[in-house]
Amino acid sequence: MSIGQVIKKLRKERNLTQEELAELLNITAQAVSKWENEAGLPDISQIVPIASVFGVSTDVLFGTFGTSDEAEVRKILEEAYSLKGKSSAAYDALQEGLKRYPNNIGLLVNCLECGIALAYPENGPELYDDARGYEIYQECIRMANIITNYSAKEVNVNDVLRAHMIMVMLHSAYGNKEKAWEHAEKFPWRVDMSAHVMSAYIAHHEKNYADEALHCQRDIMYHFEAMFCSIAQLGEAYRCIGKYDDALRMFKSIFAMIEIFFAGEKFMPPVHIRERGDVHALIARTYLEMGDTEQALDWLEKMTDYDIIIRAQFEDKYVETPFFRDVKYDFYYIKYNKIGDMKQRLLKKLNGEEFAGLKENKRFLDLLERANNMSE
Repeated sequence: MSIGQVIKKLRKERNLTQEELAELLNITAQAVSKWENEAGLPDISQIVPIASVFGVSTDVLFGTFGTSDEAEVRKILEEAYSLKGKSSAAYDALQEGLKRYPNNIGLLVNCLECGIALAYPENGPELYDDARGYEIYQECIRMANIITNYSAKEVNVNDVLRAHMIMVMLHSAYGNKEKAWEHAEKFPWRVDMSAHVMSAYIAHHEKNYADEALHCQRDIMYHFEAMFCSIAQLGEAYRCIGKYDDALRMFKSIFAMIEIFFAGEKFMPPVHIRERGDVHALIARTYLEMGDTEQALDWLEKMTDYDIIIRAQFEDKYVETPFFRDVKYDFYYIKYNKIGDMKQRLLKKLNGEEFAGLKENKRFLDLLERANNMSE
């Protein structure tokens, strides 16, 4: 690609007009137009400022756009993976990689995942980067725009839908409702339109019933995760509008369904940890708002009991329930071990702002002591 073509592509991916780019570079829009129409070239003194505005290395402007050294990209991804649990450092490492390989899908997808962790305010102080949140949100817009504009041959449809999902969440959180709806409308309205459902149909007609069962289990697993998140969100919505009985019914139904899905397991996996928080804590908060302190403490005790006991359960990685047995999905590891130490997570839940009024309660103080006494 010529330098003019590269500038045009980078500009469009960042949703900049020629006038906006010209303003950032302190030049005329006519100059930008000449570059892009290959009627002229930028002065050598402008190369570094142009690269800086686009957030790429200068060699990208000279024709390496869209190309990548696979070994080097793998190395960048491995470095980011080694920083698992440190989203800010991983994000920065991936951003540095994108300066050299701005079109690499692997880097874009992984950086976007780090971005949502840091830029989504509802992730709380454990993940949300208050200082850089809005800046990272703006960068996520650029990355999602690139991913969603690739053709199906160039990028997996799951990555495209995930990019749209992240944009729905971020645009909503930052008050950009119009853009959030634009991305939301990209999703199908049927929940059974998945690759696993289609694969199960094919396997059935091939009389390959073992594969049919596996695909059905995978489909149920993803529906299960989505359903629990939606129920927790519905419960929170009911709580926020003061429909406490409905909220409690939603939250408690999650535990009832866990008992059904995982009947016979040695220990129930922590699937009650949702994006909205630990369902134990959501129930306790609801009871507190209803003025029932004792019930709230009962549920906080259940949460503490569970978190302390689960430390000894990691040898049982996979569940035996016929709903999910063949999938070999690590229900135990994902919810707890991925982000950080369990003791700190429990203390963080108990020390949440919503439970500040319990600081003088003896039962609550006993729970804090138990949490503090958890072995590292």
